[in-house]
Amino acid sequence: MTALDERKMMTDDNFDEELERRLRLLEDPASGEGPLENLPWQDVAAAVIGLAVISVLLLVWGYPR
Repeated sequence: MTALDERKMMTDDNFDEELERRLRLLEDPASGEGPLENLPWQDVAAAVIGLAVISVLLLVWGYPR
């Protein structure tokens, strides 16, 4: 096993440990950690309207009369 393989294994082990730690924090109701809060409805509405406007503009630009 080369030094690169050993470093990769160590990195994978560290990643797995950190992932397990974070998952335990998310699943534990007593911890202060948790999933992100829901987006405000204004942000969702702005994103939907923005996508609709961009879509219409691209259609008008792509299919001129």
